[in-house]
Amino acid sequence: MKLDKKINLIKKMLRRKKEVPILELQIREYNNSNFYIALLYNQNIEKFKVLYIPLDVVEDNKIEEYFCYQFINVKSVLYALEQLKKEVSKYERYSLRDNRNKNINNFYIEINIYLNKKKYDFYTTRYLPKEWEFLFEGIVMLFEHSPNIMGELANEILSVIMNTNENIEYQLSLNCDLFATNLKSHFSILQDEKKLADKKIDFLEKVNGKYYAIIENHLIIIEYNNKKKILNIYCDQSNLVYSNEVYQVLMGIKEQKEEKFYKIKVIDKKNNQNFNYLCLGITDKEIVVIEKDKIMKKSLKTLKDLEIKVLEDKNNKLQKELRKVMML
Repeated sequence: MKLDKKINLIKKMLRRKKEVPILELQIREYNNSNFYIALLYNQNIEKFKVLYIPLDVVEDNKIEEYFCYQFINVKSVLYALEQLKKEVSKYERYSLRDNRNKNINNFYIEINIYLNKKKYDFYTTRYLPKEWEFLFEGIVMLFEHSPNIMGELANEILSVIMNTNENIEYQLSLNCDLFATNLKSHFSILQDEKKLADKKIDFLEKVNGKYYAIIENHLIIIEYNNKKKILNIYCDQSNLVYSNEVYQVLMGIKEQKEEKFYKIKVIDKKNNQNFNYLCLGITDKEIVVIEKDKIMKKSLKTLKDLEIKVLEDKNNKLQKELRKVMML
């Protein structure tokens, strides 16, 4: 049964039971899993509940059997609703409520808020964006009243707001076993062996669960979920996502090649801030680093009042270059 049909049957059942949704969270094709979680108000007993339904196992003729409820404290509900009421009216324009990555169809998240006889529908891909921080308390409340197995998923969805992750706008998501699949089946544009000539991979390293690579002066970021067999690909030039460069990086990962980045920490004591970067080296009095999903050149002159600490170096090469440039 299709997901939309399941959702419609759930809502039909809720109307029959006089359970009114206040906050809904629909999660679809997220690591190949689908869930419906909602904060409800039961008009018969005048109580708040959280409803959790694992959509993948639902059968249409027994849908109510899959309803998993947990009652929730009124104070918790009122606090979360206060956060929503303060900000939601700022999102009247639909464009402000649609944060989806248009390049991929999975990792779909829909958040529906029912307030003041209006529905506010928010859409995003994979993560709750930082600009929607006012939704944080409500989403946390839903997950706290869902089964414990949802904890890992909650941490991932909320990781950008919690500053434990960066939101990379992947341009391609494939369901495949990276280490067993013949990658040429996904890169049919490169079937001509002459086009598959090896290109030099300058850097390739797995950092914080993602593979970062520099090849032909392009940044490529690969994320692979080996358990779910999902491969996500980003290239700093989007039209190269099916390119020889990406293919070579994927082959490098399969062959367990590694060319480590330099690592630096920039310490701003005045503002009590620290920034960690993957570094490519120094050129023309500039230090070249990766900042989120871009290769950035930072003038050493502008960093002269900050402390640059080299965390990882190749044969002390970066430290020597840094000293030499800073003395000029």
